[in-house]
Amino acid sequence: MGNNAKFLKRYRILMVIMLLIIIAGFIGCSVYIYVFNNRERVCTYADPADDCSMEIAPRGGDSSQWKKALSGMPTWYATIYQGTFTNNSPYTISYWSMRINIHETCCISNAWCGSLEIHRNTEDGENVQTVDLRNFSPSDLVLDYLQDGSDTLIFLNEGDYIVYLPGEADSEYPIAGNSKSAQETSNRVIGLIFYSYHATPTIFDDFEVTYYLHKGLTQVPAFWLFAALGLFWVMLLIAYIAVFATDRAAQKRIKQDELIIEQSIRVLTRFVDAKDSYTNGHSYRVAEYSKMLGEKLGFSKEECRQLFYIALLHDCGKVTVPDAILKKPGALTEEEYATIKSHSAMGAKLLDDFTSIQGIRDGALYHHERYDGKGYPTGKSGEDIPLVGRIICVADAFDAMNSRRCYRDRHQRDYIIQELAENRGKQFDPNIVDCILELILEGRIIIGAEQA
Repeated sequence: MGNNAKFLKRYRILMVIMLLIIIAGFIGCSVYIYVFNNRERVCTYADPADDCSMEIAPRGGDSSQWKKALSGMPTWYATIYQGTFTNNSPYTISYWSMRINIHETCCISNAWCGSLEIHRNTEDGENVQTVDLRNFSPSDLVLDYLQDGSDTLIFLNEGDYIVYLPGEADSEYPIAGNSKSAQETSNRVIGLIFYSYHATPTIFDDFEVTYYLHKGLTQVPAFWLFAALGLFWVMLLIAYIAVFATDRAAQKRIKQDELIIEQSIRVLTRFVDAKDSYTNGHSYRVAEYSKMLGEKLGFSKEECRQLFYIALLHDCGKVTVPDAILKKPGALTEEEYATIKSHSAMGAKLLDDFTSIQGIRDGALYHHERYDGKGYPTGKSGEDIPLVGRIICVADAFDAMNSRRCYRDRHQRDYIIQELAENRGKQFDPNIVDCILELILEGRIIIGAEQA
């Protein structure tokens, strides 16, 4: 895999990880918002909350209290109470209600703007009725009450309680947070009229306000962090698309160039192999064996591809050898053998200017070197011989033994395996011999059959 492909793969992995983090972040913010918005909160007189407050007190002025004489009953004193519920938080109060516990006998006759859920304890249990005291018929009441002209007084005893239910139509909820604009108010005022037996107004200090805050996603700092990450991710995606498109075009051009190189090399190889019908296909087979050996040795896909090309041209120097010598069926003279041996150096010379494939010159120059240093043309030994030369040496010798020649038939399986094993550390690199023997045992290289 090329550097660009590796980079793009890592880029994609990074983007997937970032996307998962962003999605997890938004989910986390949403869960947090859901829990926050659905959490029931309580504010009492004894335990006020930081984010809201409720005050219940007689409304000021003489008009807030008056006496009412009822036939056959002690004088009742009526008081208008004002409840002020204030939102001290930056978040909206989406809903609220207030419970007021009753500690002495009294009556309630009016309330605005919401409804009252009245809970009365009786010998038969608790009686509960929800009443809008602004608009109701006394005949609908199931609770004890006293009618005095247009006034309806509902009796309450110690232990009873009422729940004030704010009216949405009266804009008693939601209540904006105190960070809103000055045109919006962050409190709501309610009114209640109670009657009691004494002139001193009753103090209502046993109440409980239940409320719910509403926070929007944009009010969560983490939301903006993940939103910024999301925007950054989109920018990365745009960059990736641009890089991917550029890389794809480049890869297309590279593949076209590689195809031209491969086809050119194959044509040159056929010219070389065409000089000797007995060795026709030899260069291709050596290239295939070399690539298999490269895979066994742990070469990358790209390294194996380049090794294949190098091996294809390992015998290109034979074009300089006269046909009479190359195809001679009998024994060669020393001078003729020297001419044959010169093809290694001549091949390297021919490939001097072939720089598009790294190491292609080494394949031609060193494939007849021996591991023990008795080869040609340089006499290098061991690991001083370039690895491509040692690989092609084994592949070339194997194909020579496994192919027909003008002066002999192909060798038998046992003979080939024996030759490879006996020349381990002599003619051949021991590690590479082990690899080709493994390939033979695995059936990937077949002895006794020439590849096309």
